[in-house]
Amino acid sequence: MEKSKVRKQVDSKSLPELKRAVKRLEKVSQKRLNDAICDIIDLGGYSVAVLLESLKGFSPELQLAIVKKIEDFLYFHPRKGVKLFDRIKKVIPDVDESCRGHLLAALSDISETMEGGEDALSALADEAAELLSSGADLMRASKAIDIAVKAGKRDIIPLIIDLMIKSVSETDNYQNYHFIETSLLALKRLGGEPLLRLLINHDSESALRQIRLEWRNKYDALLADVMKSLAGADSDFAQVLLKIIDLSEFNLPFSAMISEGLTHPDKWVRQSAASSMQKAGDSLEPESLSRLLSDDASEVRLMAVTSLGGFDVSKTGVILEDLALRASESFDVRLNALYALYSQKNLDSLVSVYKQCDNDRVYVNAIGLASLLMPHSGGVSTLIDVYAKIREEMLPEVLHYVMELFEPEDLSLLASAHSAVSGAARERVIGLIKVFAEKKSGDRLNLALQRLGDAERSALKLLIGDKTRTNG
Repeated sequence: MEKSKVRKQVDSKSLPELKRAVKRLEKVSQKRLNDAICDIIDLGGYSVAVLLESLKGFSPELQLAIVKKIEDFLYFHPRKGVKLFDRIKKVIPDVDESCRGHLLAALSDISETMEGGEDALSALADEAAELLSSGADLMRASKAIDIAVKAGKRDIIPLIIDLMIKSVSETDNYQNYHFIETSLLALKRLGGEPLLRLLINHDSESALRQIRLEWRNKYDALLADVMKSLAGADSDFAQVLLKIIDLSEFNLPFSAMISEGLTHPDKWVRQSAASSMQKAGDSLEPESLSRLLSDDASEVRLMAVTSLGGFDVSKTGVILEDLALRASESFDVRLNALYALYSQKNLDSLVSVYKQCDNDRVYVNAIGLASLLMPHSGGVSTLIDVYAKIREEMLPEVLHYVMELFEPEDLSLLASAHSAVSGAARERVIGLIKVFAEKKSGDRLNLALQRLGDAERSALKLLIGDKTRTNG
């Protein structure tokens, strides 16, 4: 109702009428203020231009309410801000400090849609740096970093690092996570890969040497400030950065950080770097991970084995098969090698392992994982055969894969197996049928039972009793 009233009373092309409407905002209640500002913006025409022109005459509180709504409007409609770009730049020095981050963010959004937008932002590099120093919220700080990067303002690197160190403890908060992701991309562009390596290990001599070569001693004072900022990072900083990289959509640009992390003195950093290698894939070679297979820390060795599964079979399949077969290796490492082969869908290597291995637990897990990759009926038959013959203490391990693979409709395969074996093997299959019927009981099992021949159905009913309950 109010909106239509405003539209009827104000001509959006009439500057005097717009100015009067904007001036009346000073008398609007706090409860109605945001709606009143939106009503004016929705008028179109010169409405946003007049709001901008009027800002410096208002209280800081009213200025902030207006610029927040202008920022929201231009975020969703950045093309409508192209003609306002210079006007927004002009008012930034005149508004309250609390408003500048919102206007800079609006300019950053507009620049993405305008020709020459990156050059247009360059003139705002100092304002962006000032905003970063002012303690602005991280969403606006991210926009300020974008502006400074487009201007090539390298001297903000220490400030970005300082803010990252403050933010890194709360990366479960989206603002913090997004800010660090933005910062990493900015630091790569401003300082190159050696700077990213220093984030992971500021004591890395090779990274320091590389950055001196690339910066050609032009930025000695800046490098000193960078090192001073990095000295403020705690022992978790590198580990958290690597976890963010692991979760990020932009993993590949940070391969230098991952490589540096693989040689870090802290085992948890090495473990995080090894984990990130799973996504790095083709951008890094697996040889660096292979070196971690002899790491002193078991956590690092296990993660290195797991990450080898992220590479193509042609690169790491043989390594993983060898690990799974290596009798001198711990069971955990051998098991991780099997899981890595499974993640590669490397059925040939899993079959090779279970045909050659000297350890029942490795054998059962290799054949269990292989069965999951086989055509369904072949996998079921393989596991039934293993269950009938394996040592009794290994039955729970086999049963884990049976319950993962078998469906109620596989009752017919169990019935056939029961008929095909005798003696101890038959007793094993009977035991398997009973457990299977208990775990898979319900409508589907009842239907599978009805589909059997009369003799098989009668025999199985004697074994499993009444399993006619329905699924819940």
